Amino acid sequence: MHVEKRCMKCQALMELKLRRVVYMNHMEIDHVPIYSCSQCENNQLVEYVKEDLKKLLHEIGQMHTFEGCISFACHSPFSDLLLRLSQQSYASIDDLLDLYLLALSLKDRMWVAEIERELAERVNCK
Repeated sequence: MHVEKRCMKCQALMELKLRRVVYMNHMEIDHVPIYSCSQCENNQLVEYVKEDLKKLLHEIGQMHTFEGCISFACHSPFSDLLLRLSQQSYASIDDLLDLYLLALSLKDRMWVAEIERELAERVNCK
């Protein structure tokens, strides 16, 4: 899977990655999807998950004593899908269709085209 966007600082292509984010110096949140620029090291949270992350941070804030690391994939369907895809070498048709809907909602034409090619190849092979 190859998802990119342009960096707002240097206009280089940013790549979609799952990263660990440290919150309040004591809480680690793993598998947070971000766009990362290799040129200027700018990182940007994927807009699609901002509401899920805000909700999780609110829940963490209510606990007051929680320390350690949790997976954002347990709180975000998008993160969960990316994590599952990163752990397998072959995406299922269901996963590809989920990604297709996501790419459409993000208006990412390159990603949509890539998924369409993959789906067409699989249909033509059967």
